[in-house]
Amino acid sequence: MIDFVDLQYAQTLAGRLDQYRIRSTNPYKINFRCPICGDSQKSRSKARGWLLERDSAFFYYCHNCGASQSFSFFLKTVDPLAFKDYVADKFMKDSANTAKPILETTKFEAPRFEKNPLKSIKKVSQLNWNHPVKAYIEKRQIPANQHYRLYYAPKFKTWINSIIPNKFANIEKDEPRLVIPFLDENKRVFGVSARGFDPKGIRYITIMFEDRPKIFGLDTVNFDREYYIVEGAIDSFFLKNAVAMAGADGNTASLKKAKENAVFVFDAEPRNKEIHKRMEKIIDSGYKICIWPKNVPGKDINEMHLNKLNNIENIIKQNTYKGLVAKLKFMEWRKS
Repeated sequence: MIDFVDLQYAQTLAGRLDQYRIRSTNPYKINFRCPICGDSQKSRSKARGWLLERDSAFFYYCHNCGASQSFSFFLKTVDPLAFKDYVADKFMKDSANTAKPILETTKFEAPRFEKNPLKSIKKVSQLNWNHPVKAYIEKRQIPANQHYRLYYAPKFKTWINSIIPNKFANIEKDEPRLVIPFLDENKRVFGVSARGFDPKGIRYITIMFEDRPKIFGLDTVNFDREYYIVEGAIDSFFLKNAVAMAGADGNTASLKKAKENAVFVFDAEPRNKEIHKRMEKIIDSGYKICIWPKNVPGKDINEMHLNKLNNIENIIKQNTYKGLVAKLKFMEWRKS
């Protein structure tokens, strides 16, 4: 019989996973489009991701990209907030002796790099000005002095497989991607986020080489003075001292040592309930936060810049709050 907690959290994913269907209940087989590889790009009806019952627990497998992982690791990938609740519920059900191995299943051995894997692909700053990726970067008006922090992989899956063997089982339909690397304070790469260019394909793929928070900009930020924490890496390029949270899950584990200098800047989406939850969490944790004024021209900093909003950093400073004032301003903002 399937573990009740596994089943409960598997069912909560129904609204998040495309083509979600329970194909069988004895044993349990749940089918949907793979959120890791994006599944078939030609047919939206194809669904090759499966949660399969094995030894009273769920196990994830994709027949397209070959992803194979425990349910806890899969849940952490697609919904980090639900994963934290899942671990807590498992703890309550199975006692502390069982909770520890649940956490351990999400960890993996980091690759031992003989050389920096970024050396095998080009920086955007090295591309010709007529290169299509360079044109994309120019269209987003990313400052030229930031181009060296972005890379271009003409065959992304092949490149990843050279770092993590067989990460992608199927590389026949490989594709070019813009690579945004996560670097630590010593400029050592510990993961990448990669943006695709196919409008029908999956937009972002994130591959972590180490089990740590997905924070972009640790190699350049100065924690000893005021710094900003934004949602997207590209947004961080428009501020003088900033990091970005890939996925905007609010994981501040690497930032607590500099809490007093941190200012969280979420996207300007007052109708987005997920943003509401994350903002409330940050306010309740005692951090400073930017509450955007009404009618800013864009949902994120890059859009605001493209829409000719001047002095974005000054606007952030003028609308940064903390504690009770932040709660009041937040309540006003979410109604706007």
